[in-house]
Amino acid sequence: MVDQEGISPTSTLHDGFYRATGNWYRSIVVEGDTAVMMLPNGSALDMKLKFGEFGEADPDIVETTGQNFYNISLSFFFGKEFTELGVVSEDGLRITTKNDIGLSVLGWMSEEEGAALEAKGDPIEDPPGPYKIQPDILGKFLWITGGAGVGKSTSAQLLSKMHGYVYYEGDCFASCRNPYIPLDVQNPSLAQFLQKPLIGEGLEERREVCKRGNEMFGEMMAGGDYDKGKAEEYYEKMCEDIKRERKRIGGDWSIAGVTFGQDLRNFIRSKLGTDLVFVVLNMEMEDLKERIRIRHIREKGTVDILMSISRLCEAATEDDDNAVNVMITNEMSKEDVISKILEKLNL
Repeated sequence: MVDQEGISPTSTLHDGFYRATGNWYRSIVVEGDTAVMMLPNGSALDMKLKFGEFGEADPDIVETTGQNFYNISLSFFFGKEFTELGVVSEDGLRITTKNDIGLSVLGWMSEEEGAALEAKGDPIEDPPGPYKIQPDILGKFLWITGGAGVGKSTSAQLLSKMHGYVYYEGDCFASCRNPYIPLDVQNPSLAQFLQKPLIGEGLEERREVCKRGNEMFGEMMAGGDYDKGKAEEYYEKMCEDIKRERKRIGGDWSIAGVTFGQDLRNFIRSKLGTDLVFVVLNMEMEDLKERIRIRHIREKGTVDILMSISRLCEAATEDDDNAVNVMITNEMSKEDVISKILEKLNL
């Protein structure tokens, strides 16, 4: 029970399956002081659990749980060591944490409930989205790219809200989630973690490709360069999905996703066609670092990781076919960025 100071005795967890809500992973499977984190793309990461007292809890967690101090630490490695602090409930069936998305809860489920959860999701062959299906009309075809935090997802979402584009979130491909993020969410980049996972024929094949893609991104997060072979395999599979979905839905399209440099953009264009136009968003590195720091204020180590990826992203050059640069500053509003994009494209 919780004492008068709002301090819970050191709690332990029941072994078994825990569903994650409000987090980037889907579930964890606990066994003693270890766990396995399950990602929507089928990847798994080992976790280490520690129980004890780990400082004062976030006010929202205190309000939700009635406990004033963190009593669990969950650590895992993905490019670098990450640690989440949380509060275990008195019955050992619930963990509450907080991240940039908000409060996150891990709730214990029976094996039957866990199996049922794994079977739920949106169909991979036609994930639902808020768009008119008009396959006979293939309109403008844009890919908004640039470094982490530069505004790719926000710009693609605004093009959808203001000008009717289909917004396809490239990061959702990597996590095997529905790529059509709702248009009313405040932060589409973070909202991707709340998208439903995909299910259906072809998922296992995509998962295998995305696992290797995630290995590549993990290597970059650790400070390395990207592996060309893994990159081309990953982006070829993504292009197959984009091409099929564009044919199914039709209309004007705006994809949000990192593409690093001219070589990879040329490779993507060879798969999607010459009508594809890349819009490369650029920022001064110090401005970009400050923007990422504000967005991930709770996850300080994330700044260095995202900056290591951003430093690999190159601006468009004069011989970069069908690609335009758009310079962004922190003083510009989201609407200013859209106006500048449309100006660059003469739209």
